[in-house]
Amino acid sequence: MAINVNTVYKTVLSILNKEQRGFLTPDEFNKIAKQVQYQLLDLSFYEYNKMLNLDTFGRTNAGYADLPKKTKERIEAFYKTQTKTLTSGSLVLPNDIYKLIDLNIVNKTISLEEIDKSELSYILSSPLTKPTSDFPVYYKTTTSNGGTTIVVEPSTSDDISIDYIKLPTDPRFGYSRNATFGTNVYDKNPYIADGLVLGNASIGIISTNTTDGINAAGAGYSGTIGETSGFTTSGSGVGANITIIIDGNTVTSVKINSAGSGYKVGDTITISKNTGTPAIGGSTDVVLTLRNEDIYSTSTKGSTDFELHPSEEAALVLSILSMAGLVMKDQVITKLGADYLVAQQRIKQQ
Repeated sequence: MAINVNTVYKTVLSILNKEQRGFLTPDEFNKIAKQVQYQLLDLSFYEYNKMLNLDTFGRTNAGYADLPKKTKERIEAFYKTQTKTLTSGSLVLPNDIYKLIDLNIVNKTISLEEIDKSELSYILSSPLTKPTSDFPVYYKTTTSNGGTTIVVEPSTSDDISIDYIKLPTDPRFGYSRNATFGTNVYDKNPYIADGLVLGNASIGIISTNTTDGINAAGAGYSGTIGETSGFTTSGSGVGANITIIIDGNTVTSVKINSAGSGYKVGDTITISKNTGTPAIGGSTDVVLTLRNEDIYSTSTKGSTDFELHPSEEAALVLSILSMAGLVMKDQVITKLGADYLVAQQRIKQQ
């Protein structure tokens, strides 16, 4: 389940433009949308706590009126599990953790209890409190690069299962520019930061062309970097599938069929003159040199939907409008969003 980023952006623009109250650029929208998604996830925890309190006093019902379950579903959109192996009794937690739920032995039969590191010597001092393989404990430390490591006592050879609520993936409205009308055209292809932009690349990507090959007109050659013989790269990128069309002994078209990953500007992709059946031929390999517009992270293309539960779409639009009003200093829009934010704060306080 997800909320389409294009739907939200068009809705926000429709409201902003209805009475000519301004325009929100894709870059502004992406920055605001990132903060709003964090805000709504955080609010879900407050609402869940409130619903559980109501449930304790018998003020909720079953079925469609099961409000704790409904709120929990919004949080579980971000639920994630990873399995890691201890190295010398420790492991580095995933860097996308928002809230750690549980650590347990991979068969889920034994849970690890968290303690403060300062308590460890006291706990180890007595046979009654000393952790065992049936009742293990862990404490957290911070790595030199800001990551979080856990140390397990006693150490175990079993893998550790990590259940947590993950940080939301940043939403992104990706687009191409219509040269005729100057409008932003939504790009629905998934954003992969170090992947190649899908679709037809401009011929400028070609730095060395075939000029004396023996191919028939319109011959096409497809291959995957690092997998297909004759398709190599100067960098560390893998997985991108490319098709080139040769006509009149010249490459006339380059199409990216799959984005792959690990590419950067300046990398070269070489398609050997001996590639294909029949081979490209000639005495020159085809060489493509990657430019800013060929990689998602340095282009405007590629989109990422919101990971929020679909039921939060209205709240998402209103919250974005609130921050958009601040950007454009429009009092009417600011008030519309501010009223909604006040309501959110009341929920937290209850």
